[in-house]
Amino acid sequence: MSKEVKRKVISLETKIEILDRLRKGDRVVDVAKSYSMNEATIRTIRTNENTIRKNVAADNTTSMCTTPYTRNIAMEKMEKALMLWIENQTQKRVPIDTAAITNKALRIYEKIVEQLPSSSSTEKKPNFLASYGWFERFKIRHSLHSLQLKGELPSGDVDAAQEYPANFAEIINDNSYTPDQVFNADESGLFWKKMPERTYVSKFYKSASGHKAAKDRITIIFCSNASGDYIMKPLVINKSKMLRAFKGVNINNLPVYWRANKKAWVTAAMFTEWFHECFIPVPKKYLISKGLPFKVLLLIDNAPGHPQDLEYENVEVKFLPKNTTSLLQPLDQGIISTFKALYIKRAFTYILEQMENNESLTVISA
Repeated sequence: MSKEVKRKVISLETKIEILDRLRKGDRVVDVAKSYSMNEATIRTIRTNENTIRKNVAADNTTSMCTTPYTRNIAMEKMEKALMLWIENQTQKRVPIDTAAITNKALRIYEKIVEQLPSSSSTEKKPNFLASYGWFERFKIRHSLHSLQLKGELPSGDVDAAQEYPANFAEIINDNSYTPDQVFNADESGLFWKKMPERTYVSKFYKSASGHKAAKDRITIIFCSNASGDYIMKPLVINKSKMLRAFKGVNINNLPVYWRANKKAWVTAAMFTEWFHECFIPVPKKYLISKGLPFKVLLLIDNAPGHPQDLEYENVEVKFLPKNTTSLLQPLDQGIISTFKALYIKRAFTYILEQMENNESLTVISA
């Protein structure tokens, strides 16, 4: 009489670990050996990947296990405490990664288990490892996602930033400015040879080579009114005024104001020139065409290259409080970053088109 073979139960957590290893490129035979399983079992798990991961997303832990169970009380308490800790770190602007969260989860869990009454040693020492699978489900349960930190935010003067909008609104009301008469200007560096930082490749490739980061930089002064009805032609500052590409080109007919200095940056003299020669004539023509009086409010930040003595009849210049640019500067609230993203997109589209038309070209030469 043949012996009855006991069916081995594979937990959902183990299945997720197996699937993650397969995704990373581990061979089926190697995964099977490490888990003491048949290769056919590993292939079956891979075939059912979508179903398994859907159960994880729905936190349906009973559908893939033979014995239903209620979530561990210690686990629930730990996750609540962990979310409070994450929120606290966020408020303190402390960056936290996967390792920090899983380590904290283990420490919290151990403390909670020690405090819980238990009737057996197995309840006293549950098997919680803060695994990758648990962390992925934890993120889904609590709607966590990873963000890139913004560099300027921690240095912002929050108190001054909270007070200034009311003061600025008072200036607008006292002088009866309309959104068409309120302008904002800001400058930003652009690494104009910058390439996309990510790419898509076949799953058979584990990495992809890029190009050495180019440091060629220009500076651009952006300016627009509050209504968004008028966007000024940008001023571009390069290190060299006459380029080989400009041979036979009248730079006065470019879609930008073209200037140059040794560092390709905004100096007080450069900004004063922009104010009088580029900015002042623009609102005059624009407001006359709108049937509005020439009365302008220009809002800029306290950058070193912005002179404090800018004056012109019927033009009022106001400066943002110090250390509030990242919090208050209108053009810094996604407008300039959107411009840069679109620039990279268009530049790379142009490069790809050139390379398709001429196969001898490389990314750099195009």
